[in-house]
Amino acid sequence: MKSLLFSMVTIEKSVESVQNKAEEIINNPARNLWQPIVDYLLVPLGQILIIILLTYIALRYVGRLIDRLLSISRFQEKRGKTLARLIKSAARYAIYFISMITILDKLGVQIAPILAGAGIVGLAIGFGAQNLVKDVITGFFLIFDNQMEVGDFVQINNNIQGTVEEIGLRITKIREFNQRLHYLSNGEIIQVTNYNRDQMRPLVTVTVPYESDQNKVQETLEDVCQDIGQRFAPYLIEHPSIFGVTNIKFDGVEYTIMALCTPEEYWLIEREMRKSVVHHFNERKLEFQYPRSILTAPSQAAAYMAARSGEKIQG
Repeated sequence: MKSLLFSMVTIEKSVESVQNKAEEIINNPARNLWQPIVDYLLVPLGQILIIILLTYIALRYVGRLIDRLLSISRFQEKRGKTLARLIKSAARYAIYFISMITILDKLGVQIAPILAGAGIVGLAIGFGAQNLVKDVITGFFLIFDNQMEVGDFVQINNNIQGTVEEIGLRITKIREFNQRLHYLSNGEIIQVTNYNRDQMRPLVTVTVPYESDQNKVQETLEDVCQDIGQRFAPYLIEHPSIFGVTNIKFDGVEYTIMALCTPEEYWLIEREMRKSVVHHFNERKLEFQYPRSILTAPSQAAAYMAARSGEKIQG
């Protein structure tokens, strides 16, 4: 009985509250009907739209700002491009994070507990994602130690050769000559061989038969060095020269010619050296060493063995 009376009183109070609210809206509809919609819906929605617009503008123009700052600095062109891509990547992450936190705040979400929880979660992730932390740290050292830059031709871990397209916070992109693109975690990069550092030395080896006139071979290679030196003088740091006889093989004598040039023209000069060697050898009627087989007929072989036996008996 008491519970029934309590329920009836509660319903009566609720009905009275609704009636009072309806009377307030009728008496002043501008304030009591539209004001809550404006305060709790339209204003937050407008603020969120402004935040999204500012985020879009920041993402669009932060790249230009970074490029402008690096262009007026004293960084070299390739080093500037490398740093620009890294800074842009970090800036994008920061802009997204700030925008997300601001939008949550405008929606009435308490961001302080979220930040505190993010710190704890970040610490846990840091222990569990050591490889990710290693990738980021290695990426910074790859750039600031000047091991490689965007546009450099490199060899990674004595395995992958190609041009550096991007060095990011976590991965490095290497594009091979055949246009395959490799995504390498920075932490996996142990050894970097850079072909774009100040100077390169083209080396070309030539093997000739033992029967060749070695003096004539030497003179021909000197003509090759003279030819390359005249045609590519602007790119050469040292004039091409004959390094000498660098090996005596079972099938011939090996010569090596070399030069010192700018990194950009290394492959061109090495190709032209080989081409010039072939051209000059054909002009001088010189032969390159190549695998040969000597076939002997059975009758000739018997005569040869008999001759050898006679020599031994006489001896």
